Amino acid sequence: MKSLRLLKPPEVFECIIQKRINRFTVEAFLNGEFSIIYLNNTGRLTGILEKNRKGYCIPNKSGRIRYRLIAIGKDEYSYLVDTSLQERAFLEAVKEGYIPWLKNCILSKRNYRIEGEVLDYAFNCSDGLVLVELKSAVMELPGRYAGYPDAPTLRARKQLEALARYVRTGGKGMVVFVAGIPLANGFKLYCDADSKIKEYIDVAVDAGVVFKSTNIFYDPKSNSVMLGHTDLPVNLNC
Repeated sequence: MKSLRLLKPPEVFECIIQKRINRFTVEAFLNGEFSIIYLNNTGRLTGILEKNRKGYCIPNKSGRIRYRLIAIGKDEYSYLVDTSLQERAFLEAVKEGYIPWLKNCILSKRNYRIEGEVLDYAFNCSDGLVLVELKSAVMELPGRYAGYPDAPTLRARKQLEALARYVRTGGKGMVVFVAGIPLANGFKLYCDADSKIKEYIDVAVDAGVVFKSTNIFYDPKSNSVMLGHTDLPVNLNC
């Protein structure tokens, strides 16, 4: 499948990653000096966020940190690690009609609340309301597969429980793994980081929750966020 350009971030600056400071900040060499860079991804990013890897930053519009890290170099293309940019790109793909399983859908509400849990989106579709929760899958597994989760995630377990109950009562729900690795071949559930996630996934599948994965990555040559395969194979076995 040919990749499509979704977004073109303004003012992208190259940097050289030095180290991760905490969940939300990275030290990088940028514009001739060492700087603290904002990171909008709480995953571990093992094997990706590594010393001396090339990174791509944009000006940070809020807060005191001047720049935010959006992508990390791989080969010709780059990992898209910024979750807000993943979300923007996904919504753009839906709006343009590129996502076949959300073809006739219009965004109705963000941060949709069910049973005290917050899901990313509610879409009005031709067959009714569909709730969608996005999960960032930037972990790279053998065979160029995107993996999730790369850390224990109590929040995801609670969301899966709530979504399963919602679907059992007649609603429609979906979990979408955004595969942020370039030209991903598919998605695989990674259970080593969270030994309990599989049982929650199984309950959701049994209830009728749909699991999908879409490939969204960064192309530094054209400075574009790209849409790859829109319906990657999804393997929910450990």
